[in-house]
Amino acid sequence: MSSDTSFVKKQLVYWAQVTAAGAFTAQAGPGLMTLVLGGSVYTVTLAANYTIPLNRRYVCVTTDNPLATPGSSVTYDHATSAAGTAVFTGAAFGGGVLNTAFHFMIYRIEMMP
Repeated sequence: MSSDTSFVKKQLVYWAQVTAAGAFTAQAGPGLMTLVLGGSVYTVTLAANYTIPLNRRYVCVTTDNPLATPGSSVTYDHATSAAGTAVFTGAAFGGGVLNTAFHFMIYRIEMMP
C-alpha cells in the first residue's frame, strides 16, 4: 500500500452568508445549518449527521464591511465551538460588540492514507 497522501479521500464543506440580523441569505453543505444570534454572538449548528470535530476543521470567515458600517469585524471562537457548532463573534474595532454580516466556510479534507 502506498504512503502517498496527495489524493483527497473525501471532503466536507459548509458555506454560508449571514446577515447582521442573524439570518442566512444563502448556505450550502451536506445538510441545513441553523443559526442563533444573541449579543453579537452567532451560533451556527451543523447538520446532525455531518459534524466536524474541532481538531479536524478549518474555518475561514470574512466580514462584509460596507462603507455604511466601517470598523465591523467578526471572528471564529474556537474555544466555545464544538463538533456540532461553530461560534462567531461580531465586534467593533477599538472594542465593543457589533452585529455584522459575514461569510464563512468550515471544511474538513481527509487525504488518502
